Amino acid sequence: MSSGPQMSALTRVGFIVPAVEGEGDLLVDCVGNLLTELSLLPHLSALIVICWQSADGGAPVLPDDPRLRLLMLDRIGASAARNRGLDVALGLVDAVMFTDVSVRPDAAFLAAAVAALHDSPMVSAPVCFAREPIAGGSDQLHPVRAGFVVFRGFIWSSLFRADALTGLRFDETIGPGTTSAHQSGEDARLLHRIVTRLGLTRIPYLPGRPVRRLPRPDLAAKEWRYALGQGYLVGQYLRYPTSDDRSYFLFRAVLFLGRSVLMLLRGRDGRALGCRRIGAFLSGLGGRDRTAPVLRPGPVGGGR
Repeated sequence: MSSGPQMSALTRVGFIVPAVEGEGDLLVDCVGNLLTELSLLPHLSALIVICWQSADGGAPVLPDDPRLRLLMLDRIGASAARNRGLDVALGLVDAVMFTDVSVRPDAAFLAAAVAALHDSPMVSAPVCFAREPIAGGSDQLHPVRAGFVVFRGFIWSSLFRADALTGLRFDETIGPGTTSAHQSGEDARLLHRIVTRLGLTRIPYLPGRPVRRLPRPDLAAKEWRYALGQGYLVGQYLRYPTSDDRSYFLFRAVLFLGRSVLMLLRGRDGRALGCRRIGAFLSGLGGRDRTAPVLRPGPVGGGR
């Protein structure tokens, strides 16, 4: 595992929070959770960059706190909004977390992740879909293969050293809020770039410190909306695997295709979704979709 240059002290943590009209209540609750959890970690200072996208210029009422930075943006899409937040945060913080309005990291995760960043450019944890805070847990680290983190797209439950993000941004042509048919994958692509640029083979993982995300009522609609981007990436991973992970991505591709075939047996809607997934996979494997950026590896630097 490549760790890059070590940091003697990591005390400044930045949170990038994209939000759009209609998510005002979620945003207020998200910011409130961050401020509450950070109050339990007095050794850390924080910068919370809120990337608010609005057509009319209105914004929710937020706490009057010097740690908050509100960016008023047009409807530019989630990836572009997060990039604007990164432009503000980098240079002012030692570590960065991308916090969706439905994500609720707690103090235990933040403390354990910050400690792990002393020896690694990033650390990840599982995502737990729950409304209530998580009790118990352990700070024990388990290194997992980099491909596992990339494939699962653990962007919302990861903490990154700021220097690992230098020169990297989300692809603004795809993802939520864009006109692209690829409404997913922008987060996994950034993870892929980080992993390949740094030559990571193992990533510290905190199985006992899951990051809570509120349950989503739109999972069925999300499955259809995200199918094209996900299927395309599964094919692309076989063309551009992270180091030592080709067999893992092949295994995941077999599972993806198997589930897609089963969908063909579930009536008209299932057949449509299964065909969409399989077609996207074949397109990604052949690199035939000119509307999607190629998953090119970043330049490798450092050891393992």
